[in-house]
Order: sequence, then structure tokens, then C-alpha cells
Amino acid sequence: MPTRSEPVGAPGDGTPAALAHALLDTASITRATEDRLRVAPAQPLAARSLPAAQELLDRVGSALGVPELEVVGEPDGLTAAELAVGRRLSLRAPGAVADGEPERAARAALAAFPGPAVVVPARDGTPLRCWAAGPEDAPAVAVVSACGMPVGLVRRWLGALAAQYRVVTWESRGLFAADDGPGLGAPADHTLDAQSEDVLAVLDGFGIAEAHALGLCGGAVVALAAAARSHRITSLSLWHGDYELAGEAPKTAHQRDVESLLTMVSRGRAQAAAMHRLMSRPTTLETLRADIAHYLIHPYATPELLYRYGLLNGAIMSADCRPLLDAPQPTLVVTSDRDTTAHPAGSKFVAARLPRAELRTMPDGDHLTAFDGGHELTALAAEFLHTVTAPDRKGT
Repeated sequence: MPTRSEPVGAPGDGTPAALAHALLDTASITRATEDRLRVAPAQPLAARSLPAAQELLDRVGSALGVPELEVVGEPDGLTAAELAVGRRLSLRAPGAVADGEPERAARAALAAFPGPAVVVPARDGTPLRCWAAGPEDAPAVAVVSACGMPVGLVRRWLGALAAQYRVVTWESRGLFAADDGPGLGAPADHTLDAQSEDVLAVLDGFGIAEAHALGLCGGAVVALAAAARSHRITSLSLWHGDYELAGEAPKTAHQRDVESLLTMVSRGRAQAAAMHRLMSRPTTLETLRADIAHYLIHPYATPELLYRYGLLNGAIMSADCRPLLDAPQPTLVVTSDRDTTAHPAGSKFVAARLPRAELRTMPDGDHLTAFDGGHELTALAAEFLHTVTAPDRKGT
């Protein structure tokens, strides 16, 4: 319980509590980057205030066990990833800090929902950073997020569902560093088969026999592939899915552009490094939603991440989903005609072909709002989950 001298802290209010949460929120980037990142204050600081800001950042970061950052006076010359991290930290001149406050703030942040990652081995031995929440004896929901996205992007989904369900999720194989130091591990198998096996490996890791798979964006494809692989996936909900349907449905300009990018960077590390130099420019942030830019930029933060992302997400985006559309599980398919990222026609085609699918076309919301886990979407998910998990209605 925070004391008066140790408020919980709102994002960007400059308190150790707010800083601790922001450092954890951006740790996916700092841990994956071998070089020390630089961050600038939210507003220009007098040179005499920079050492105090650096000292507080170092104390909180050390207590959290995250890599060190370097505070610089101005944002000029920083990369897009550094700017995204700095904007989330929103550093300012520190006020009075009570004895031990940074360390207590760090402990509170580490204990906050969804808590620290649990490492579960994939079936090929690749370590997967996983989270579980909710009653252990409740029906299980596996949240399959978009490829390369940190867990923070689906945090609201986890919180909304964990009151009634055992919710598990994980971060994409080979794209996230361990908590005990910076840098990525060895490259992992990038195929869709391997990624769909991860769904089942996570269930194994938490002792879960069967689960509903909730797939978002490219995660919808992984969820479909897992359902085709195993009847342990008892039902599906597919939200704003990004599907390859071999010309059976149109794609947006964004889908075509990303496919071209992934094809290019997956050809080799030299090509990924060249593209990374372009994508490191600050103008990259202009295309990203400001409040979640530090999540969205993760797979583009280093040349190695971009190369691996090209392989991993490229395998998802290029996989013909039509052979997966005979899955017998009851399925909810959700899209919006306002989605200009993943064409809604793809979701409509998928819903029409799946034997037991129900389509919901939402009147509002774009692609990214699907990740926000707003009340309307989580209520829809809960309604469907009840129909497929309640003992008196399951299987109807």
C-alpha cells in the first residue's frame, strides 16, 4: 500500500512509481538492444538537473533489473526507438525522493498485474516468455497476440478476462530477450507450424488440458493453425485477423506494404540492416499511435529484431489460410468496416467458410482499438465465451 510520500503515480508525473512502471513497459526494447539506449526528458531540463534525473533513473532501473539508459539533454540525434522509450518514460526534474522510495516503487511495479514472465520451453526448446492470470480451475483462454508485440499491448484483455477465466499469453518466439540481461537468444524456427505448436506448449507449461484461443491480427492465423493441429483448442475467437486467402478477398494497402517489407528484410541480415537505418528515423513515429508506440516499434528496434520479425511474421502473412477453414470448433469472427489495416473482407470470407462461425462486424473501431480491450469488445468476448464454456451450453 503506497504511503503519502510514495504515490502510485500517473504516467509521466515524474514520480519513482510512474518511472518504475514505464521502465518495465519499455523493457522489451532495452533488453533486446545490446547498445545502451539514450533517452531525453519530456521537457528540456537545465544542465544542472540532468545528473539528478540520471541518478533516479539508475536507482529505479537497478532495482528493477533492467538495462541502464543514458539521459541526454535534447532529443536531437535519437533514433525512433529511443524517442519512443523516452516519451513513455517522460523524464522530468525529480522532486524530493524519500529514502528507499525508488526501490519500493520498483518492487510494487514488479508485483503489479500481469506480473513477471514465466519461461516455458516450446516443443523445440525455444524459451517462451509467458504470463498466466485468473483462477486455476476456471476455463482457460489462450490470448494469441500479434506477432512481435510485447505483452503490454494485450494487458487490458488479460485483466478483463482474468476475473472469470484462466488466461494465458506469451510473446513471440525469438523476438524477446530474457529478464536476466540484454540481447536476444539464438534464432528460433520461424514457421507457422512452430508458432502454432507454441500455443499447445504454453498450455502444457501451465498444466492446461484445453482452451479457447483468442487471436488478434496475425495471432488469429496462429490460433487457426493451432485449432487445426489439436482438438485441445475447443473454440476460437478471431479479432481483426490478417489472412492470406490467395486472392479470395482483397487486402489493404497497409497489408501489401508490410508484406513487401517483410519479404525484403527476411532475405538476409544485410537487407534488414539497410531497412533498419531508414526505419530508425524519428519520422517513423509519426505513423504510430503515440500511447502505444513503444509496443509497436519493438520488432523494428534493432536490425536483428527486424530480420527475425521478417521471417516470423512473414511466415504468418504468407501462409494460405484456406486449408485451415475446415476447423470444426465454434468460432466468433470479429472485424470492423473501419479497419484499414487488415481488410474486413478477409474476416468475412473466413467466417463464411468456417463450419461453425459467427461473424460480428462492429460499427466502430479500427485495427488498433481491438487491442485496447474496451468494454464493448470484452463484453462480446465474455458473451461468446459463456456459450462455449458454460457446462450447460458447451458444444451447442
